[in-house]
Amino acid sequence: MTIEENFVFPVYINVNVLNRIRLLCKNFPNEIFGYLIGHILKWNDIFYVKIEELLFLLGAIHSDKFSTSQIEGAAGKYDKKFQRLKRKRKDDSLRIVGWWHSHPGFGCFLSTTDVKTQEYFFPESYQVALVVDPVKDDSQFYTLDKNSEKGYKEISFAVVNLNSN
Repeated sequence: MTIEENFVFPVYINVNVLNRIRLLCKNFPNEIFGYLIGHILKWNDIFYVKIEELLFLLGAIHSDKFSTSQIEGAAGKYDKKFQRLKRKRKDDSLRIVGWWHSHPGFGCFLSTTDVKTQEYFFPESYQVALVVDPVKDDSQFYTLDKNSEKGYKEISFAVVNLNSN
């Protein structure tokens, strides 16, 4: 693949974060989810997301009936954990830049429920969804796309080694 000199990936994810997410997904036979934490940055008038942390709450959800209502029930707990992370890192510019979840054994895509979850909880243009299939050892980022029949599109990403605090 040839990359233009001024090319910017829409998403950069810390290799340690991606590895932790993949490990969590491998340890649960059913779907699980969490939040992606990072920064929205701009270079040469192009916005991109840098993912530096993840949030995961054991027991928030790990069932075969993944639904938006289950995320809604856990949202308050995630917000408290996110506020603690911001204080610990002394970084008020940290943002919830999206979410991650697993599709064990059935591939990377956004289901109708996933699209509704993205629209309701992560509607900002910079917010992304990471889907991990631990069985097929695959992962992919997505964002909403109203011009697509599916309502979403795949986006490119780079896995990088970022120094985390």
